[in-house]
Amino acid sequence: MGRVGSIPPPGRNEDLLEQLYREHEASLLTYLTRMLGTPDLAREVAQDTYEKLHTAYRAEDLMAPRAVLFKIATNTALMRLRRAKLEASIIRGPAGMDQVAEEAPPPERRAIVDEVNRRLVEVIRALRPTLQEVFVMAYVQGRPRKEIAQLLGLTVKRVDKRLSLALKECRERLSSFGIDPLLLD
Repeated sequence: MGRVGSIPPPGRNEDLLEQLYREHEASLLTYLTRMLGTPDLAREVAQDTYEKLHTAYRAEDLMAPRAVLFKIATNTALMRLRRAKLEASIIRGPAGMDQVAEEAPPPERRAIVDEVNRRLVEVIRALRPTLQEVFVMAYVQGRPRKEIAQLLGLTVKRVDKRLSLALKECRERLSSFGIDPLLLD
């Protein structure tokens, strides 16, 4: 519950939030880097945090501004980690790509793998062009989301949305073929 008062002049809210962000930027980036593991990802989450703070709050209504800033950053980082974990499990399956069989798979296993790969290519080709483009850039070419956003002239948030939709469509279409991506190893 914030203070009741007059409406601030235009631009005042942005100035106060900008000041809040700048005062705590270094400590926020250190915190997020420890949490997420990479400075680049920490900077992305910090930017998302500022955007959320800017759109959801008026500076004069914040009773504990630093606490709100770090709470939004923590929630944003946790959402990012959950999304990455989900995407990894969908793409690689629960066992992960790091587990490699020591010997060649039996012929029937190879036939199943070939069929799944053929269906996966079919599913990716059937994606809408906008979804297919970001999917291929992210999961086939391995480009970072920020780079994809810059190349396509999109926001990172829009790239995330397209990737989520592409993954959902792939999962649904694979399921229609009787393939559960979560059970693949």
